[in-house]
Amino acid sequence: MAGATVAAAGRPRDRYTSVAILLHWVIAALLLTNIWYGWQMEELRGLAKFNIFQLHKSLGITVLVLTVVRIAWRLTHRPPAYDPPLGRWEHLASKAVHVGFYVIMLGLPLTGWAVVSLSPTNIPTLLFKTIPWPHIEFLHDLPIATRRGLEDPVTESHHLLVKLTYALVILHVAGALKHTLVSRDGVLHRMLPLPFLRGRKA
Repeated sequence: MAGATVAAAGRPRDRYTSVAILLHWVIAALLLTNIWYGWQMEELRGLAKFNIFQLHKSLGITVLVLTVVRIAWRLTHRPPAYDPPLGRWEHLASKAVHVGFYVIMLGLPLTGWAVVSLSPTNIPTLLFKTIPWPHIEFLHDLPIATRRGLEDPVTESHHLLVKLTYALVILHVAGALKHTLVSRDGVLHRMLPLPFLRGRKA
């Protein structure tokens, strides 16, 4: 019994909390799905494009809300320490990638929301065809000429953040593979959701 208690008490130090793991994988899935929808919109026209665009906006706002929850959770729940500790440069690279992902998770939906708010077409947003979502008021209230002038650079910043996402995903996956196949240090174990995926930590 005492051993089980000690093991349970030690679990948070070994891995992220269940909430953090859930948020990590849900946000990752939503981001990648939304990027795919972004590609689809390039090819579609008419009602099909409108429907995908509405879903794209819905998923983007969902990512934004979940990211705020994730940040609040991170501020109140310390992540587990690396065991063994990372080297200096590896630690800095890990920090840079994680900060980059937070920039993406906030920046992509915020710039997308800004583009919709600046658009002179004034298309309303209904999240999942149900929940009305407002425009960013101070952007939407700008004169039409000003909105048109801002729409292109904000759209371009949205596209640049998508490209940054590609780079960060490649770095993140490469790091995970390095820790799993080369270092074999159990780093990936900290964020895997299911016991059969985690296996036994050496």
